[in-house]
Amino acid sequence: MNPARPISPIMNLKQAAAYLQVSKAHLSKVINGKVHGVLPVRSFRVGRRVLIKREWIDQWLETERRETAR
Repeated sequence: MNPARPISPIMNLKQAAAYLQVSKAHLSKVINGKVHGVLPVRSFRVGRRVLIKREWIDQWLETERRETAR
């Protein structure tokens, strides 16, 4: 992501993967629930595009942080 560009409240798969610092392939697997022991990330589709609200990613990160702390 370009540091001069503000982070949008709604991100596509590529932007969300960059925000989380993971690959698009890994994020797709997480979204589809294919990563064992990791809750799926909430998302929605517009046609073939996968879109994710930044708020949902932040909530997911907080939930995962709490789960790993147990």
